[in-house]
Amino acid sequence: MNRRVAAIAIAICLPLAARVPKPGMPVVTTERVEFAPGGTIQVNGSAGELNVEGWDRAEVEITVTRSTYRADTPQEQDLAKRQLDAIKVTTERKSPAELVIHTAFPARSFWARVAHCRPDVQMDYRIRVPRDSKLVVRHSTGDVVVYDVAGDIDASVRTGDILMQLPAAGQYSFDAQCRFGGVYSDFAGNYHRAYLVSERFAESGQAPAKRVYLRVGTGSIKIQKVASATP
Repeated sequence: MNRRVAAIAIAICLPLAARVPKPGMPVVTTERVEFAPGGTIQVNGSAGELNVEGWDRAEVEITVTRSTYRADTPQEQDLAKRQLDAIKVTTERKSPAELVIHTAFPARSFWARVAHCRPDVQMDYRIRVPRDSKLVVRHSTGDVVVYDVAGDIDASVRTGDILMQLPAAGQYSFDAQCRFGGVYSDFAGNYHRAYLVSERFAESGQAPAKRVYLRVGTGSIKIQKVASATP
């Protein structure tokens, strides 16, 4: 009896295994923009995994990997590539000291909703910026990691986590709050909880402290001290 049941189970699972989607060919783009230290960089409309890293070059480098899953047929793979190509990540110089990086999904398209809600669509950003840049991030769904950026930071995530890895030697004024979730910080400050689901961390540093303003709808915030990579 056990052998018969096992044989039936295998017979049922084999057709399903044959239809398991496979990773489509990722679409990777890289753009570099000359940008002096101390300016403001805005990241708008992003979704997925966003990593921003400070470095010692006077330029911004944006590498975006778009990927999805499709059946392993030439037609499905071609469709996946065309749909991923339709997701545009563009840069705009508002002024010599202000750069906007914007993600646009196809308008009036089911694909736009899929990219924000489905786990089989992956958006992965790696953005490297001058270390003293000011950051403004408006991220919809997914995680945001900021590493070794010493300027003012204003970041919000609708659903996901924020991880700030800040130079330990810096002076900061913190205002970090999760509407549904928790906040943790290696830096000294005051914690406030509301209704058992919301938490805020705040600390006012003396001038010229850098301002770090963080907001998460559902998720968490972690602020860590790191040794700066500055030579």
